[in-house]
Amino acid sequence: MNRGCKFLLILFLLVHLTKSQTTYLMNNTPVTISCAATNLFYDSGGSAGNYLNNENFTKTFSAPVGFCLNVLFSSTFSTEGCCDRLRIYDGPNGASPLIGNYGGGVSPGSISASGTSLTFSFTSDFSVVNPGWTATISCQPACVGTPIPGTASGAIAQCVPTITLTTTGGSSAGCGISYYWQNAPTNTGPWTNVSGGTVNPFVTTFTNTTYYRMRTQCNGINSVYTNTISATLTSGSPTVACSLSTYNAAGVAYSFDAFVGTVLPTTDDVLFNTIINFGFPFCFGGSQYWGGYVASNSSFVLDAVPCFPNIQTTTYAAGGVATGYTIPNPAPVNGTSIPRNAILAPWHDIHPGLGGTIRYATLGVAPNRRFVASWESIPMFSCGTSSPAIYYTGQVKLFETSNNIEIHVGNKGVCPFNNGEAVLGLHSFDGTVYRPPVNATAHNAVGGAGPYNQWTMSNTAYRFTSPCASSVGPCVTLPINFKAFYGQQIAAANKLTWETALEESISEFIVERSGDAVNFTEVGKALPNNQPSKYDFNDITFKPGIINYYKITAVETNGRRKSTFVLPIGGSYEDINVSEIYPNPVKDNFTLSYNTRIECTSQVVIKDMFGSLLKISEHVLSVGNTQTLINCAELKAGVYIVEVLDKTSNKVISQQKLIVVQ
Repeated sequence: MNRGCKFLLILFLLVHLTKSQTTYLMNNTPVTISCAATNLFYDSGGSAGNYLNNENFTKTFSAPVGFCLNVLFSSTFSTEGCCDRLRIYDGPNGASPLIGNYGGGVSPGSISASGTSLTFSFTSDFSVVNPGWTATISCQPACVGTPIPGTASGAIAQCVPTITLTTTGGSSAGCGISYYWQNAPTNTGPWTNVSGGTVNPFVTTFTNTTYYRMRTQCNGINSVYTNTISATLTSGSPTVACSLSTYNAAGVAYSFDAFVGTVLPTTDDVLFNTIINFGFPFCFGGSQYWGGYVASNSSFVLDAVPCFPNIQTTTYAAGGVATGYTIPNPAPVNGTSIPRNAILAPWHDIHPGLGGTIRYATLGVAPNRRFVASWESIPMFSCGTSSPAIYYTGQVKLFETSNNIEIHVGNKGVCPFNNGEAVLGLHSFDGTVYRPPVNATAHNAVGGAGPYNQWTMSNTAYRFTSPCASSVGPCVTLPINFKAFYGQQIAAANKLTWETALEESISEFIVERSGDAVNFTEVGKALPNNQPSKYDFNDITFKPGIINYYKITAVETNGRRKSTFVLPIGGSYEDINVSEIYPNPVKDNFTLSYNTRIECTSQVVIKDMFGSLLKISEHVLSVGNTQTLINCAELKAGVYIVEVLDKTSNKVISQQKLIVVQ
């Protein structure tokens, strides 16, 4: 009976190169190989190579004292796929560890015994008729004396508690060499063999700080040990110094900042195209951030904590990342489109591609600035532009120094698409903590099969505060000598300010600047006043158009140096931000609000729709917030263009339509 995949075992035993001897494998007598020559083994079987009913066998080959066996199989290796198996054991009579279990057409290749014997065990269903494979047995000298221990090292996976253990320069596994990875709770023991740890490299898991070494032996004696290494969970289980569970929420007066700043694209379901720099450090959930990402679905998302993707299931927050939109579960939840490490203002399905404007700006003067992200009159996805009563308008405000968070909702309606649900509040980096403004259900989603929580809101605001997120909390990385460090770009200088708490033993302060926050260059110095003081430094040599990074280093009289955190100045916000025209339409007067970082002069130009100049006025702006009232009573009813220019640079910083009515 021929089934297409047939087997014949051929055994040659050449005691000398000129003398051969046939050994039949169905005879299970152990064979001792002579190491004076290369040895081949075969079995001629019956006529046409048919084993008839004698295919099953177990055969042990042993090497003389001082040698080990090596077997090299031919590249052609064929057994009956379903039923024929060749098993090879490291040791006699099949009772020792299994080296391999082979079938089909994959050759075992080269097999070495760490001991002095190899056992072949073959089983079939009695239908093998054609040649299958050959094997060559040879001898190699066994190890002697004391092995070389080698050097141990370990590579810890970033986000899972596993370590890959490796040795270099030691005695290799092979004839008579055996080794065992061992672990212990301390670097002095007690040591235990790790289950399965007889290969190199070896991958294992750990939960607590664990120490590892390798024990190497020659023929089971003369143990030597490598150096000791340790595995510690440095990622995957971060320490949270200021959990969102410590935050308190309370209602505050609804108060919108003027809609000013950089306008973002109109893409739907994304984090917008770049990280936005606040201009000051901000503490959220115990970690310090310099910026984050505006989400098209009215949320502000911070960088993910390493090992905890915060967009969908496996994605880390980054510019241009698609967020999707579903709410299958209420917060807190991991692995859904509800972003983690985020301020949800709320998270719901709006569509900026249908209309409205998204902006951001940093307003105010250090050390009391605030970062504001604004969503203005954004239609709800699926409900289109025919329902302005449910358009979303809202802001997220982040405050320098206090690290307070405010969410202001001007209007939030409900569109039944995606069940019309929304989540308002703070969401932790790992999706385990949700801090709502009122309680865990009032402004949360339901998910599942419902009934769904479809809530509306207008002219409402909440403030989130935490005692450990204050200016003296765990986010602050100032050395003991420093009390505060802040800065901003004013006119043609980056102005740095630092305040000291102690100045004993300080010989000088060094101002350092960097273009990459890694490599710093000294740009100035200041001598101490020998008492708590406030210092200012104006850097007029900074590189415009990029973010410049600064730190202040206090040099002690003994040569020790203590540096502040790194402060970025510059970036993606303008020196002058202009609000929308209010009111619009207008009859007699309209107002423009400015927020400026420099003292400057603005020029307001009113033109008709054909570009003809009708009115021009200039306004001196101080640093901070300024409002100007523009009279337009002389204009006839119609549509006009209002341009605002920075008089210093002659740059148009705003261009808006003005509707005049009678």
